[in-house]
Amino acid sequence: MLIPSRKLRCVSLFSVVIFAVFVSECSSILDPIHASVMNYISEGVELHIHCQSKDTDFGDHTLSYGDEFTWNFRINLFRSTLYWCNMWWNDVDGKLVQGTYDMYKAKRDWDRCGNECHFYVRKDCVLGYIKEKEDFECVYSWPK
Repeated sequence: MLIPSRKLRCVSLFSVVIFAVFVSECSSILDPIHASVMNYISEGVELHIHCQSKDTDFGDHTLSYGDEFTWNFRINLFRSTLYWCNMWWNDVDGKLVQGTYDMYKAKRDWDRCGNECHFYVRKDCVLGYIKEKEDFECVYSWPK
């Protein structure tokens, strides 16, 4: 049995719309993610950072006040992409302050920060960008 041409056009148009929505949604997921960690602890305090994923190790970096470490990547098809960073610095009394944090976890952060995931490291906590609020909020506190 042949489908009448009007129904065929409706089905075709519906398919094109669904395909367009699917492609536009996937293209944003397939776009590269820009991540950064910035040192806003205090003038004269260096932040030491070592970030990596299962497949990529960026090595150790030392950030002066106001400096940032950046990297770009794409999330995998299963949205299991994970980057973590070990960070440490010495406070004014010389005490070592150190923590290891998941800086990008695809299932959590795609909605939180989209393609722009930025972190400000301060002496009280690590601030992360929240796309919905268009602002930063404390996402990790330093261990006591």
